[in-house]
Amino acid sequence: MQSINTLIILATVVCLITPLAALGADELSLSADRKAEIKTTLSEILQDKEISQQQYAQALAWVEATPCNGVERQLVNNPMPRLASAIAQQLQVKAVDVLQRYHYAGWSIVYVDTHVSDQPYLFYSGDPLQAKHPVTLWSGAATLFETSDIEQWVLQNAPGIPKTLASCFAWHVTLNRD
Repeated sequence: MQSINTLIILATVVCLITPLAALGADELSLSADRKAEIKTTLSEILQDKEISQQQYAQALAWVEATPCNGVERQLVNNPMPRLASAIAQQLQVKAVDVLQRYHYAGWSIVYVDTHVSDQPYLFYSGDPLQAKHPVTLWSGAATLFETSDIEQWVLQNAPGIPKTLASCFAWHVTLNRD
């Protein structure tokens, strides 16, 4: 009887923890240390007049934001080998490594390494396994104060993408990229 109770408790814990992992719990907000680091950097570049007061204010708002709430970050529904193979075929490259995936309201953003170019983020309006090609792609660097610009780029270049997913992506690539 004790082993059944232990099993029930373990199952309950797993059921409570799994949704947090699926949401990307490690990325729901910035750590206090990361926030302090970004705020210091922003203050310095504002003093050096490298950014405007408006850019500074927008960046500070993004630092406190949690735009990835509800965005699934696990590769739960799409096994990596199948996803990697499908994307390699779409991009007409030999192979890709799937590095990250964001999924929200039927849309997906998949971060891949093609081994032949910069690592792109691929935007899909449906299941990447069924797509002929991504809606758009983005690669490159983004600075701490370009979050709003990146969000606008996504909304313009991936028509119909949910604002939540566009915001999460912009926040991630400018403030919390790993």
